[in-house]
Amino acid sequence: MSIKISPRSGTKLLRQPRAFARNEDGGLIVFSLFIVVCMLLAVGASLDTARFEYTRSKLQHTLDRAVLAAANLEQVLDPQDVVEDYFSKAGLSDQLVSVTVEQGVNYRTVSAVSEAQIDTMFMDMVGIETLSVPALGEANETLADIEVALVLDNSGSMRTATNGSTRLGLLKEAAKEFVDSVARDSSNSGDEGTTSISIIPFAEQVTVGETLLQHYNATDEHDKAHCVTFEDADFRTTTLTQTQELNRMAYFDPYNTGWTAYDSGICDTTGNREIAPWSTDAEDLKLRIDDLYHSGWTSIDLGTKWGVTMLDPSSQPVLTKLIASGDVDAELAGQPFDYSRDNTMKILVVMSDGANTYQRDIAAGYRSGLSPLYTYNGDYSYEYKDGSKTMYYNYYSKYDKRRETSPIGGSNARQMTWPEVWADMTVDKFATELKSRALHSGSSYYGDNYYDEIIRGIGATGSTSWSGNEKNPNTSDICSAAKDKGILIFTIGMDTNDNTADLTLEDCASLPTYYYDVQSVDISNAFASIALQINQLRLTQ
Repeated sequence: MSIKISPRSGTKLLRQPRAFARNEDGGLIVFSLFIVVCMLLAVGASLDTARFEYTRSKLQHTLDRAVLAAANLEQVLDPQDVVEDYFSKAGLSDQLVSVTVEQGVNYRTVSAVSEAQIDTMFMDMVGIETLSVPALGEANETLADIEVALVLDNSGSMRTATNGSTRLGLLKEAAKEFVDSVARDSSNSGDEGTTSISIIPFAEQVTVGETLLQHYNATDEHDKAHCVTFEDADFRTTTLTQTQELNRMAYFDPYNTGWTAYDSGICDTTGNREIAPWSTDAEDLKLRIDDLYHSGWTSIDLGTKWGVTMLDPSSQPVLTKLIASGDVDAELAGQPFDYSRDNTMKILVVMSDGANTYQRDIAAGYRSGLSPLYTYNGDYSYEYKDGSKTMYYNYYSKYDKRRETSPIGGSNARQMTWPEVWADMTVDKFATELKSRALHSGSSYYGDNYYDEIIRGIGATGSTSWSGNEKNPNTSDICSAAKDKGILIFTIGMDTNDNTADLTLEDCASLPTYYYDVQSVDISNAFASIALQINQLRLTQ
């Protein structure tokens, strides 16, 4: 049997495959199938991703709660056990990879790593069969031991009245509020870190006080007043050792015209302006603040120097001795801590209402040893021996107002020491009534032309009677030395309205924002702001 295909039919059969190849009908269906597959894969991947995120969130939430609880210094359980217990109760023990604990006297850091594996339901279609779910966390609780030195202006200008109160009155209220905000109850200090506060009142001088000064190497010309005079080099270091010799300020009255007057506003002898060193007792500190009074010139440099001394580790032996004598809380043993110690803050707050002015002391040659004055029976027996006279009439008698060949009392007359002279009379009386008259003929009166010879002046402004602008550079030097050691310095200018004072205090502050230039009525706000910053720095988690 044979089949014959006509030429026409053969041509038609050949055309059909080519037509089929060119035919695009139904092509969108194929493309749509690919899109559907991709969409199903994307939906499946999102389901796997949701499962991943759920697992990660559960792990992270459990881990965060665990390390926070473990880092809490108030809990006494082993930190690693605490973390493991959290994961066990959450049914995630298998997912806890590691726990790391670092801790010291007043800090604890707990970190943990966890990881889970989930099998994918859809991603395995593209070769991803499992997903690793990591979680990391770290918690740190640091309880800073804080050392604060509060340097407060008690100069005469603090008597200025503002809104029915003196500047000092406003300062007292602000300073007491500051103490309440910063001090910590010693009964809780084991849980909250220690806070020691020293108060350093200053005016023309800083009264160290007998209790504190006895542990330093102050000269012993007298024991009536407890202030010292520093040299310029002392302001360029934070260190004040117990072996360094300190010149005790003379017990003298620089300007009263009476015979026996003494102005306690220079170097206080009432006990009301002594340094209050290293205290944890807020109530006692507030009582000490209440005792302050305004009198005298301004020595910001001295106040700052002693404030830094209360923070410097070189004072550790002194604090240790004060603990042994019961004058400082034993809780503060080891303070002032080393500058490199972890979790320790040293804060210096310096407040003044003006610029540096004057500081006075007895000049060398009039401080110690025997004076040219003799006495026998009270002040009317004073005789001044003129050393320039080699014979006869070289004793000037205050009582007779004339020269004598020997002192009244003869061999029973006693030569006075210089400290005895200043304990008996003012510089004015010695200069005008004794030395000036004795070194000139008869009873002629030459005024106080020996006054400037006797008084050593350290001043920042004004009179040629003083030695020039020493105090401002000294203030700058001690502040720089403190900042180099890491001490945070806040300064407050109260009603300064004085470019010199503003520059001195602003230069002293650790940062421009740490200087508060305020009016009297805003002094509480300044101290409150500083207290807030200290408390924010105290606890870091």
